[in-house]
Amino acid sequence: MEEAWIRLGTGWTPAGSTAEAFGWALWQPAHRAAPWPHRELRPGFAHYVCEPLETGGRGLVARAVVTGVLGTVEAASDEDAHRLVAGRLFDDRFSVGLDEWRANPYNRAKALMSWPQRVTAWRIGTERVGPYVLSGLSRFPRTGWQLTEEVVVAS
Repeated sequence: MEEAWIRLGTGWTPAGSTAEAFGWALWQPAHRAAPWPHRELRPGFAHYVCEPLETGGRGLVARAVVTGVLGTVEAASDEDAHRLVAGRLFDDRFSVGLDEWRANPYNRAKALMSWPQRVTAWRIGTERVGPYVLSGLSRFPRTGWQLTEEVVVAS
């Protein structure tokens, strides 16, 4: 059986876009994120996106392929994290301003923690699928990633 990675939510999708998204994580330097696709997270890495369904529960709603990555780096502040991500992943078609970055609930919570922190970010192209409901989608590890051997959709 083939293993597949699943990400809980895409992270940030620009208004009106269904084809592109961006995900990121911030954590304390001593934290070892697991489970996490450390080696796999690079351009061309395909995974599935899990989101809440209108009918309740969660399901796989998209197949995502990574188009750009900011590997794990240290950021001195929330502004520095934004600058690092913007310099690597944002362009004229896709960007998140500093005020929007700071307004994100996840980033607001992380900004209250001590700095420096580590940041990892990735940009993806998405293709809608399903939704497909699998066992184990109701609970995710803190990292927001899980690995499954349940074959999802033919790639």
